[in-house]
Amino acid sequence: MKQTIADLRAVLWPVLRFGLWVLLVSVPASLLISWWFPFPWWKAFRRCVSIGAAVSLWLTLKSQRRSLRSYGFVNWRAGKRQFSFGLLLGGGALVFLFGLYLVSGVCQLKLTGDHVKFWRTILGFIPAAVLVGVLEEAVFRGFLLQQLLIYSRPLALILSSALYAIVHLKQPHFTPTTWLELGGLFLLGNLLALTFLLTQQLYLAVGLHAALAYMARVNKLVVSFPDTSISWLVGTSRLVNGVVSWAVLLGLAAIVTWWARTSRRGGARHEEA
Repeated sequence: MKQTIADLRAVLWPVLRFGLWVLLVSVPASLLISWWFPFPWWKAFRRCVSIGAAVSLWLTLKSQRRSLRSYGFVNWRAGKRQFSFGLLLGGGALVFLFGLYLVSGVCQLKLTGDHVKFWRTILGFIPAAVLVGVLEEAVFRGFLLQQLLIYSRPLALILSSALYAIVHLKQPHFTPTTWLELGGLFLLGNLLALTFLLTQQLYLAVGLHAALAYMARVNKLVVSFPDTSISWLVGTSRLVNGVVSWAVLLGLAAIVTWWARTSRRGGARHEEA
């Protein structure tokens, strides 16, 4: 029993230290920003957490004497295929979802009148979405998931996905919609963790994450959800806070599992030949 507690403490301490570094960077920075600029503190804090996570990741790599590649960015030859499949899978899932919503009348095309903002987002957010995918996957599925896997796979999946969900909450107060959003984000975190468990790489997760992040930003400029009474079913522009979106995420998990197993069998046959 004592050994089990000692093992858990040894696994959790680097995670707690990482979180402490994030807070030490993001809290003062967000307070300074909200003091000088007309930003709500929570909005400023959510932006600063990304900076804090990047700094904390760098400090963690230094303390562990590891490279970023060791978290799951080796074998770029196979990684290109995984990354491309992640982009295709994420983009295809959202095209299916929005196509279904448009045909059924759940959402409507409503282009923003700000053409500068529209094209700046459409073109400018492409590299930003990839960068977000790389940074967040390195943090949540690179460091956190892999650190917790040392002790327990269920603990690793639950805790890393729960932290991912909490960090991505849009509003600081809890409402029924908030709980739906938390549920969707938790499922998304588990889906992204599954891609690592199946491939032992982060390329597929980065591609999928980048596609979803890009569409989550762009959809606010091109569609609207006029009937808020069924938001529990279809969600909002946040995408993950509806039961239909949850079903799509579960479907993506099934596709990822099938694809990874098929790829492994194909690779094995190629080596035998």
